Amino acid sequence: MKTPEAFEKAAVCKYLDSLSLCWYMKPATFGFGKSGVPDIIVCLGGRFVGLEIKREGKPPTAIQMRRMAEIRVAGGLAFWGTAEKVLKELNECFQNFQT
Repeated sequence: MKTPEAFEKAAVCKYLDSLSLCWYMKPATFGFGKSGVPDIIVCLGGRFVGLEIKREGKPPTAIQMRRMAEIRVAGGLAFWGTAEKVLKELNECFQNFQT
C-alpha cells in the first residue's frame, strides 16, 4: 500500500519525466549514506536541485533542513513540501527553460 507521501513523489516524478532538460534520481541510502538527503536529486538545465517531498502539514526534519541549507550554500537549489508546492516553486525558478 502506498503512503500519502509516495503519491506526492509519483506526481513530482511524472512531471520531471515530461521535461527535456531534466535528469533525476531517488537516492536510497539504507542507512549507509548521509542522513537527510532529499527524496529526489535533480539536474535541471544544468542546475543541481534537491527536492524534499512531504505530505500536507508535515515539515522537514532538522537534518533535512540542514542538508537543504548545505545544497543552497554550495550554489544549488532546494525545495520542500507537497508535490503542488514543490512544482510551483520549481517552475517559478525555471520558467525560462524549454520543456
